[in-house]
Amino acid sequence: MKRCWLIVLALGLAAFSACSVHERTATGALVEKASDLRDTRDETLRPEVDWWLSFEDETLNGLVARALGENPTLEEAAANVRKAEAFLAGQKAADLPGINLSGSAGRARTEGFMGGISNSWSLSAVASYELDLWGGRQALEAQRALDREASLASLSATLVSVSAQVADTWYLRLERQVQLDLSEERVDMRRELLEMIEWRYGQGTATARDVYDTRTELAVDEVTLARYRTDVAVADHALSALLNRKPGDFEDTVPGISGKPLPTMPPLADEPLSSRLILGRPDMVRAMLDVKKADEAVAVSLADRFPSFSLTAGYGRAGDGWEAGSTSGPVWNIGGDLLAPLIDWGRRKALVEADRAAFDESLARYRSTALVAFTEAADALTRCRNGEREDARLQESLDASSATTAYVTSRYLEGASDYLTLMIARIAENEARSRLATSRRLLLSNRIGLARALGGSFSDTWVRTYVTTD
Repeated sequence: MKRCWLIVLALGLAAFSACSVHERTATGALVEKASDLRDTRDETLRPEVDWWLSFEDETLNGLVARALGENPTLEEAAANVRKAEAFLAGQKAADLPGINLSGSAGRARTEGFMGGISNSWSLSAVASYELDLWGGRQALEAQRALDREASLASLSATLVSVSAQVADTWYLRLERQVQLDLSEERVDMRRELLEMIEWRYGQGTATARDVYDTRTELAVDEVTLARYRTDVAVADHALSALLNRKPGDFEDTVPGISGKPLPTMPPLADEPLSSRLILGRPDMVRAMLDVKKADEAVAVSLADRFPSFSLTAGYGRAGDGWEAGSTSGPVWNIGGDLLAPLIDWGRRKALVEADRAAFDESLARYRSTALVAFTEAADALTRCRNGEREDARLQESLDASSATTAYVTSRYLEGASDYLTLMIARIAENEARSRLATSRRLLLSNRIGLARALGGSFSDTWVRTYVTTD
């Protein structure tokens, strides 16, 4: 009869287990901190396509694929996901009864009238389980699950960061190569121009100031040429590092860069920013998960203020033996342990208040993260649209310079203009091409920044590659 009452008590406590004493904050209430930044009419979904494909650059596609497959930063982030999954599995296992095998054996000798040699042994399986009466372990498991989601968000952020770095560095490398080619051409033309002006100075048809000005311009162009050579080498080193290679290996990976033009991008559609995409950025997802994790921490600290109850049970066999004979038989036990805090001088209460303050802190941080995200997206969109207008004006400037060069060339061939005027026109066109190359690369960089500000997008291929674990 007593055994039945023990079983009923155990089942009743198990049914009461995992009833949390903390009421979680609803997800809808959590996002109220950024509700005024959202457009409730926005139904934009994140495209299931790699964001860099919009540049239609096969070389870039290959570089990003190599970087995402070999970059050590991504390997670190993927390992962090596997670690979080292992911690989650461990926490789930901790919520199950533990069973241990216990055994002992001994031999003793006693002196005296009743003395002699005796043997004893026992072997039993012991099960123990701490009831989650107040939902503390449930909250710990929820925290581990949120840690896993946070590690996935960090992995997504790393995917965006690495792919954006590769794209930005690639187009910087491409623009610096264009500038290097133009600068070499400009230095050659400037030297030829200096020779002509010095000859004219000897003939008395040019002034000393003309010579000095041309020498100054040549010196400036030579310094610029040296800087572009440095920039090209530094960009090569940066790309090599992103591809997990030592500096100097990039030229062997992507040969024939000289003469490759910068791609042109179609203008952006005149549409507002998608608030849904911005709130879905990896850092925004991570901030929301931090809020939920802080909410679970309050549940853990609250549960710690209440008594804990553990059940134990064991079953096995034991035996004793003497010279005169031996006995053995089954043994079993069942019981429970109660542990309740009585006096802690307010320590547990202070921890609850600290966790509640941490929850409020995480809410404020979520709001700050949202403000930063919307600001970055708005800035990126402004740069893109202003960059498109600037690029259009510089294209008009280059078209005008090219028309001037063509006109002066025809005049020179007709004998109506001298070679000096032609050289000046060609140098002006070269400088216009240089300005346009700078503007076009900034426009590409702004497009990359906009994709980054919106959180990027990836196909299922990358998700399966980095989320699936062995």
